[in-house]
Amino acid sequence: MQRRRLAVVSVVAVVLGTSASLGAAPASAEPDLPPRGTVWFGPSLDWSNDSAAAYQRRLGAEASLVGGSIGYPLTPTSQVLLEDLSRQSAGVGAVAVVTLEPKTLTGLTQDDAESLAGTLGAATARDGSFLIVRFAPEMNGSWAPWGQQPLAYIDAFRAVAEAVHDSTDAARMLWAPSYGGGYPFSDAVNSTTTLVNEAPPIDAETLPYLDTDGDGEVTSLDDPYGPYYPGDDFVDWVGLTMLRYGVAPTFGANSYPEAGELDDRFKERFGYDDDSRRSTFYVRFAGQRKKPFLLTTGAMHQTGAEGSTEGVLKRAWLRQVVGAVASRPRLKAVQWLEEVRAEPAVGGTTSSQLTDDPALASTSRAVLDQGAIAFGPLDGIGTGSADASTSDQPALNADEQADGDGSGGGWASFFGGVLTALAVVLVGGVVALQVRRRRLVPPWLR
Repeated sequence: MQRRRLAVVSVVAVVLGTSASLGAAPASAEPDLPPRGTVWFGPSLDWSNDSAAAYQRRLGAEASLVGGSIGYPLTPTSQVLLEDLSRQSAGVGAVAVVTLEPKTLTGLTQDDAESLAGTLGAATARDGSFLIVRFAPEMNGSWAPWGQQPLAYIDAFRAVAEAVHDSTDAARMLWAPSYGGGYPFSDAVNSTTTLVNEAPPIDAETLPYLDTDGDGEVTSLDDPYGPYYPGDDFVDWVGLTMLRYGVAPTFGANSYPEAGELDDRFKERFGYDDDSRRSTFYVRFAGQRKKPFLLTTGAMHQTGAEGSTEGVLKRAWLRQVVGAVASRPRLKAVQWLEEVRAEPAVGGTTSSQLTDDPALASTSRAVLDQGAIAFGPLDGIGTGSADASTSDQPALNADEQADGDGSGGGWASFFGGVLTALAVVLVGGVVALQVRRRRLVPPWLR
């Protein structure tokens, strides 16, 4: 539900006196970045089956970041999920990372971008939330419907960035490719070999932009990042997806992470099929451009496979993540994928969850407590406007939304605001009320 806009023609003093009862909330301030040597930390959740409050109970710690994925352009369901993410993140005092997933880059319009920006502006003003917008991540990959289309991608990113920047001071744009080892990913490295929603083949118009070494084809020797960069004026944060599947092109067994494996990714040494020295993503886009860096990661454990046990594997990777913070002052946030998903290419299911098992959650918390994590709640986020009766619940599914059920205290608050507005009208004011209600989205496409 968007922020309620009340235009009062008269009885100004009465309206000001009732603003608190209408649930008005001041816009949030941008939170200070965590001090050097620390990062914000939190999950990317399946918002249809989980909540920020439930995650915090399982981990036994207060997250400083929570994330979720929604479809773009906004639909009735994805708009409500976005609003729910805003409300829940503000309720726990955490930065929200909203991942936008277009089904295609074709046909996106300025109206789409402005509709999104309007929803963001209303939600942040209502909730006191602060959002990082992660638009169409992993755009250099071959597995996403928006992948390896640099011209269309840059146009779409810039349109969203301009609209968001014009709409609110409480949202920032994140540009987040996938780690470049294995590029252009004709054979997936550190991923799976089945490409879902495979991007279109590289056409003659696109080839010159991706063929950065000029040899007439796109290979691992070409730049996996630069051709997709929208420009400094449009990008506020930069980041990478660095998932830990194993050390083979296909997932294979649950191999224990080698010492320095994550560090090798930061140094652009892991997964390439040549010995070329490469300027690192971190130096090029975080260091030289002075942009804060967000790492999206997780250690995937395959159910029923041989090798390391789930807890041993995930804790080992988490320790490497925590260890990466001290030497990288531009690394300011870590988003851990808290999810289970089927992987047809490996013939089973993988999990990157840290909190599904109480023992694993406890030992993971012990790793996080070593000092690199700036826990929440963060100053300047949240106004207490998130309804306690709904902030701990997952978003409604499509069937529940169709039945018009499940909004709980949020709708009660809304109707209370309507009654107050009608009272103002009876006294002598004229009130215009605009409310839009939306709900849920599909999970993260890969």
